[in-house]
Amino acid sequence: MASTDLVFSDEAASHGALKDVRSNNSSTNWVLFTYSESNKNHLDLVGKGEGGVEQLKSHLNESKMFYGLVRVTEKIDNSITIKFVFIIWCGSQVPFVQKAKMTTHKGSITSLIGQFHTDINCSAFDELTESIIMRKVHEASGTYVHVKDTPAHSSSSSSSSAASTHVPRPASSGKSSATAKPSNAPGSASVITWVDEDTIKAAIKAVRSNNDETDWLLLGYEGNGTKIQLVGQGSHGLEELISHLKLDQVHYGLFRTTDTVDNTIAVKFVLILWVGEEVPFSRKARITTHKGEVTSFIGQYHVDCNCSNLNEINEDIIRDLVQRASGTKSTVK
Repeated sequence: MASTDLVFSDEAASHGALKDVRSNNSSTNWVLFTYSESNKNHLDLVGKGEGGVEQLKSHLNESKMFYGLVRVTEKIDNSITIKFVFIIWCGSQVPFVQKAKMTTHKGSITSLIGQFHTDINCSAFDELTESIIMRKVHEASGTYVHVKDTPAHSSSSSSSSAASTHVPRPASSGKSSATAKPSNAPGSASVITWVDEDTIKAAIKAVRSNNDETDWLLLGYEGNGTKIQLVGQGSHGLEELISHLKLDQVHYGLFRTTDTVDNTIAVKFVLILWVGEEVPFSRKARITTHKGEVTSFIGQYHVDCNCSNLNEINEDIIRDLVQRASGTKSTVK
């Protein structure tokens, strides 16, 4: 066995505990492992239980390293879905040499643990709470960070449920669009203007409506200035949108697609951020200052696709992004 390979000290008990966590017929919702004191490549089963992450935390300490799996539920488009969260705990008092062990064992431990939707690396108790876990789950599903508040101009009674759900955002999500103010917000300093704003709003509303066949729209700049106009919209899918992308242009698009979540067809919105390969560097910089305002104007979306050439955007790529965000394409290690 290689020095980077891990095994369970008690394979039957360990695999049984993992099976319980994954079983719909079991109330067990967490399991925890730590390194064996007798063999650095063996993992001992610390425990399992029905009390969630708070019960799991009672078995942690700051001088040891642990791996855990927690089962939680999330509501996506009116469907209750099961999510698995991989916990990686390295206590603050663990010596540096021992901490390095976790890096070399990463591939091996995830293979033992199996499928999960998101992971949490932590070293302090306040970094591992139920609210933090659910935030990570929402981020992985695209129902937290990537789902933006729908501005008033894009909401309607005909919009899909996926477009009308309000999900609170963290104070800082690491994405400029998450903290940007809408262009019409009081006190906001708009750096862009809209060419025929009402037409753009109508196009956004059409893409979001369950009663309209329009499934995409594309925005772009008028000339080399800061005016943004509607480049096109249509009802023939992603390939039709792609046909309007230009290598010397910057475009913002909204694409409507669907994903199957627990046998339910769910509407998903994809934000397209296109900066063509032939766009001058000085113009590429504008997406940094304009992205937040444009995406706030466009409104809610579940996942974004950043691309600069036609090899970076197609049906397969978009489907993969949507499924990863929904949790329907699980991270199998």
